[in-house]
Amino acid sequence: MKQKDIAALLDEPACEHNDKSKSGCAKLKPGATAGGCSFDGAQIALLPIADVAHIVHGSIACAGSAWDNRGTRSSGPKLFKVGMTTDLTEQDVIMGRGEKRLFHGIKQAIDSYDPAAVFVYNTCVPALTGDDVGAVCREAGKRWGKPVISVDAAGFYGTKNLGNRIAGEVMVRDVCGTREPDPIPSGIERPDFKVHDICLVGEYNIAGELWHVLPLFDELGLRVLCTLSGDARFQEVQTMHRSQANMMVCSKAMINVARKLQETYGTPWFEGSFYGVADVSHALREFARLLNDPDLTQRTEALIAREEARIHQALAPWREKFAGKRVLLYTGGVKSWSVISALQDLGMTVVATGTRKSTEDDKARIRELMGEEAVMIEDGNPRALLDLCANYQVDMMIAGGRNQYTALKARLPFLDVNQEREFGYAGYEGMLELARQLDVTLSSPIWSRVRGASPWQQHPAAAHVAETAEKQEHAPATIVKRNKALSVGPLKASATVGATLAFLGFNRSLPMLHGSQGCTAFGKIFFIQHFREPIPLQTTALDQVSAIMGSDENLVEGLRTICDKHQPALIGVPTTGLVEAQGADPKRALKDFRARYPQYEQVAIVPVHSPDFAGCLESGYAQAITSIIEDLVPDAAVAGTRPGRRQRQVNVLVSAAMTPGDIEYLKDLLERFQLRPVVVPDLSDALDGHLADTDYSALTIGGTLIEELATLGDAAATLVIGRSMDAAADLLKDRTGVPDVRFPHLMGLDAMDALVLALADISAEPVPERIERQRSQLQDAMLDAHFSLGQGRFAIAGDGDLLLAFSELLAEMGAETVAAVAPTNAPSLRAVKTAEVKIGDLEDLEQLASARQAEVLICNSHGAASAERLGIPLLRAGFPQYDLIGGYQRCWIGYTGARQTLFDLANIMLSLEKGEIHPYRSRLKQWPTGENLAA
Repeated sequence: MKQKDIAALLDEPACEHNDKSKSGCAKLKPGATAGGCSFDGAQIALLPIADVAHIVHGSIACAGSAWDNRGTRSSGPKLFKVGMTTDLTEQDVIMGRGEKRLFHGIKQAIDSYDPAAVFVYNTCVPALTGDDVGAVCREAGKRWGKPVISVDAAGFYGTKNLGNRIAGEVMVRDVCGTREPDPIPSGIERPDFKVHDICLVGEYNIAGELWHVLPLFDELGLRVLCTLSGDARFQEVQTMHRSQANMMVCSKAMINVARKLQETYGTPWFEGSFYGVADVSHALREFARLLNDPDLTQRTEALIAREEARIHQALAPWREKFAGKRVLLYTGGVKSWSVISALQDLGMTVVATGTRKSTEDDKARIRELMGEEAVMIEDGNPRALLDLCANYQVDMMIAGGRNQYTALKARLPFLDVNQEREFGYAGYEGMLELARQLDVTLSSPIWSRVRGASPWQQHPAAAHVAETAEKQEHAPATIVKRNKALSVGPLKASATVGATLAFLGFNRSLPMLHGSQGCTAFGKIFFIQHFREPIPLQTTALDQVSAIMGSDENLVEGLRTICDKHQPALIGVPTTGLVEAQGADPKRALKDFRARYPQYEQVAIVPVHSPDFAGCLESGYAQAITSIIEDLVPDAAVAGTRPGRRQRQVNVLVSAAMTPGDIEYLKDLLERFQLRPVVVPDLSDALDGHLADTDYSALTIGGTLIEELATLGDAAATLVIGRSMDAAADLLKDRTGVPDVRFPHLMGLDAMDALVLALADISAEPVPERIERQRSQLQDAMLDAHFSLGQGRFAIAGDGDLLLAFSELLAEMGAETVAAVAPTNAPSLRAVKTAEVKIGDLEDLEQLASARQAEVLICNSHGAASAERLGIPLLRAGFPQYDLIGGYQRCWIGYTGARQTLFDLANIMLSLEKGEIHPYRSRLKQWPTGENLAA
């Protein structure tokens, strides 16, 4: 592009920012310039034209860093989301092959995608080397019979604003007026209802907000011939010359388009905004005024009266909530005042606003809205913005995405109003969305958790009071009991399986299920599919005779066989429903075994009552640990143990909700405090998925040593993880006298802070720097994820401890557990952060999740079919996970585990938001054949 052409674009008579020196918008200062270049501005302006192939001619940086990074949406074609670039190489530049590559690139785009047109954006390197992009485009257009439009907007020409004008100039010069509009669809226009054609210039349909205002235009009979360029089609741009009135929407960037359409075709125009109730009404009135149709004016006033009454009523609760909230608004151009109007509609106070790229008229409107003493920010460097926030005691910052992390790193609530946002705020409906998103940000519970020092840097008593007060805010969940005969999609795993899991966490152990052969076979498959490891299990193999006549001999014979063949350190004997219904007494049989085979006295044998018809996996596991403590942990009064004899030893009772990965993290954490953990049971050593150098063993390899159980009474303290472990903890404390500290779970910031505080107290060691850093990383993840998770709706199914842990983690983020299902009642369920917990199955979960509009399901692998039927994503957690490799090893707890969980959940929510949410297709237009016509 020639310098005289650039100067002409900068000398825009309709722009009040024009300083007649032809350099006002192009002044760049090395070392103190931010923002996009001309190429960026041109691509931003035209990329939302959805059925065009957009080719970036240049080296990779221009397209590689810029494609598909905007929130614009389409109700039809998605071609604009396909990044295309000639990707010039060193040889292309040196040998002058750029034009040839471009020519063939245009052919490829046409052959592969059959676009309505091709736009070619010239960039710095080919502009510098002299590629004649215009000539290539003209030749390609002739050759393949498609419009091929050259957009010469090399980055070094100037600013993003200049690029916007270049793009607009190309559209007016080369595209507008090359096609006539389609006729109005039959049955729309009536004698008493005249349809008028209008255009919106500078409207990009960010986050689909154009779809908030199109229904209003349809109702008034205003056919939007074209939006330049949100959700636009190439043929619509061709028809802009037939518009009867144009609106410049929220930006001076394409003001040359509105002026030239007026000069060339006599189309009147005005500048307006769709942000805020008053501005939306003003825009509708301005169209009625320019079109000079008395009937339209009357219908416009009726629509405005109805919509304003409706929206003011809907916004009333929000105004009360936002009253007195102080906002710093930093954006540019017309948004510097138009967004103020929207915020004031919500009862908020804007203490300062940015005026970068704003005109004197913009500033006059700011003063009209904020008063003559309005604070206007021209220099928006991060330090200056944060100083303003501090000086004016700002409650939140509203700006573009570039400032998002400046605010969040300063622990300041933030809302994005620029092109990358995921939510549309235009129109009357947009005001409700704006209110919702403001509330998500301002009311998020994360702010109390990311501000201030860690609890171990505060007075412990004060931290305890704060924690107690917070917990009292939530009313206990109502437990809804099972109310049907048939369990459909069983969520429950048996107590027998849970008890077996506990025994698998001990070294050289072999569980033998007391029941028929099938109980063990099914349990073995369950564990193998989950852990993807060989699982040592045996059975007492009851048959018809022993089931009726008595099973004691089967148990005795089974114990003898195992002791003789495998010499285990521990044999766990979980009972099944069969022997419990039979009335068997495994302790009586054990006495018989001891009497008959005294040579196996050194083998620890622990029977546990765990019938299938009572409890679930969690309760069976807990009962097994209780039985192990009862049978194998010496009484302090007898053994002579003394609490604290081993000052660095800490006992750890872990619930069934904890994975091997969780336990491994917990052990590492204790060791960082110079403590020696004895974990009961230690699945992280037995079922962590490592390759052992030993030969195959019929016993467990790794896990808690049976000999260590004798030392539990010498420990300095016991950590108890999970409310399901309370009975076991009570027994251990009574038996050993060792004090304990109990934690419902270890997921999330609050739970981990409590644990770290306890470890610092037990060890008398300072909190390691690495742990401090992990905590700050979790806080940062909470800030990053709260936009996606705030007010998210989740359905969770699982045993009590897992259910409680996830519900509290979600509550920390401002998300809601709308459906919660547990297989059986449990001590932890009343504390779950939800209104009610249903005792039931996956059928119950599906019904609740559907009725309460859950967005994400959290469940084990059995929930995959439910999630598919519901049409929502699934995060797999709990037992079993048979369709996910490595699920058994995942770490959910700790600062790092919670951080990853938040990332995963936020990414799931982002995948939902990325969809084209409720696209609106105008009833007043005929759409190209083959497009989705659903409104």
